[in-house]
Amino acid sequence: IILRKQDGEKLTGTYEGRYGQSELKGSIKDKEIEFTVSIVAEGMQTQGVFAGKVDGDTMGGEVSFEGAGDGTWSATRAKQ
Repeated sequence: IILRKQDGEKLTGTYEGRYGQSELKGSIKDKEIEFTVSIVAEGMQTQGVFAGKVDGDTMGGEVSFEGAGDGTWSATRAKQ
């Protein structure tokens, strides 16, 4: 997950995973973050909804992919 830009509460970036890259769109308010990605997995398009909390240089929470199940996620701010 690469968050490229924050404009107020709006987030944009790139998701890169097992099925390639896709555009990421979401929001952040206070310490709550939510974003969605659309991917093509094994010939079917699915949308993942990520929700969680930001804590300093880390964040994490739950993810739900349509038709593919639920899970958890975590991320750490990349060193500049």
